[in-house]
Amino acid sequence: MDHVWWNHIIKAHSFLEEIVSETVKGGSILLSLPDTIPWRNTLIDIVSERLRVENSKNKLEVIECPDIDPGEYLLEQYCKKEIRATYRYGVSYAKFLGLCQETVLNDRYLWVSNISSEKIEKWMDFVSEYQKNVKDKTPGIFILEVHDDNLMKKSKKGIKSLVFNQSIGAYDKYAFCALAASQTTCKEYLRPFLAETVSSICGDDVELCAACVSCGKEFLESPIVVINRIIQNNYRSSGEKYTFNKNFDNIEGAIWESQLKYIFPLIEDYRKYFISRYSSAIKNVLPLTTSYGEKVTSPEDVELGTLIYMVGKGNLNISSREYSELERYRKARNKLAHMNLLDIDELDIILRTGKHTLYK
Repeated sequence: MDHVWWNHIIKAHSFLEEIVSETVKGGSILLSLPDTIPWRNTLIDIVSERLRVENSKNKLEVIECPDIDPGEYLLEQYCKKEIRATYRYGVSYAKFLGLCQETVLNDRYLWVSNISSEKIEKWMDFVSEYQKNVKDKTPGIFILEVHDDNLMKKSKKGIKSLVFNQSIGAYDKYAFCALAASQTTCKEYLRPFLAETVSSICGDDVELCAACVSCGKEFLESPIVVINRIIQNNYRSSGEKYTFNKNFDNIEGAIWESQLKYIFPLIEDYRKYFISRYSSAIKNVLPLTTSYGEKVTSPEDVELGTLIYMVGKGNLNISSREYSELERYRKARNKLAHMNLLDIDELDIILRTGKHTLYK
């Protein structure tokens, strides 16, 4: 699923390509990633391979943000002992490294991970001054990774800001769920609804989406049970445990919205189908006044409950199978209208039946 996300979801892939493009052009980047960035190691691996293809001279190296000053760390790690010996106090580390011709930093793309809000300003200042002092050489290029979008305002001239949450939206996460659902054993007619429900409940965490979608129909039957099992037993690609902070009401609300989106149009389609099928008989009964005191004069305005009433009064002659179907759609409509959820069996029948037409 990691390569599906980074290679086949358009905006996720574009985000990755923008990292590559900016780096190859020689620009350093301030990169804001969420704590739940999906398959971060895969992102880095693909970026590394793409950079190698674009520029085989330079190597991508990933380091954890050090505790010491950026310049001090880079001098120690990326300069030979004899070069370090030529450094003199009074000259900034950034200027010294920018002017230095013989340093490993000159052929590095350096991805600095997990820079805290307390340290980002020092890194930004270092990179900005370093770039100004580079002369007659290929400089080291920096990708500065933070996990707070608010830190983007600290970006300096000459350093590109890339924010995952501004590039990736809810539709991209749904598109991923839809692709993931297509690879499950879940019945084809359930897959779009599965994708919608998972992305509505877990959309902020793409890796959790993948784990839930893989459970297929079981997720639709018991979403809370499945999520709790994943949280207790599974780990995300970073090796950390999954977290999930939505409560029961949040989950039920998301499920109801998904059912409303997919089921209500099918109910309305069935109502129109039934009215079209029995149009002549319905016209013979009209006009009529509903139990709510509303006068109905057109067949197109007749609701499912009124159709049930007509059948009960003997105005419409339909088979027992048709009556059961009419009752099913009326009950489903009433449940959703009162913000109640349909169970999996009700969903399965309506989604499997799909759109009604007189020409079936």
